[in-house]
Amino acid sequence: MGWLFVCFDLPVVDKEDLRYANNFRKDLLKLGYFMLQNSIYVRSCVTYDKTEQYIKIVKKLAPPTGQINIFYLTDKQWSNSICIEKADYNPSKYKKKMGENTEKQMTFW
Repeated sequence: MGWLFVCFDLPVVDKEDLRYANNFRKDLLKLGYFMLQNSIYVRSCVTYDKTEQYIKIVKKLAPPTGQINIFYLTDKQWSNSICIEKADYNPSKYKKKMGENTEKQMTFW
């Protein structure tokens, strides 16, 4: 099992750009991603087939402008990551801790 990361830099110069960017974020949340940082969304993927499926979906949802990068980390690779969070940090209301969306799925395994 691993994790699919969607990292993006989308322009928000005008109202139309902002609408595209907000809709993209909302679509990722509907697909089961959680926000790791403002422009980094993550979801679990149990199989490589599921990973490919979600990559195709993200490509279809991509706004007409901006840059989107998608990459995959195994559980082992993510377990080696380091998070530095300062005491006065105020996370977004959309940010969830790793595993909040996957508790039911992980129980199955």
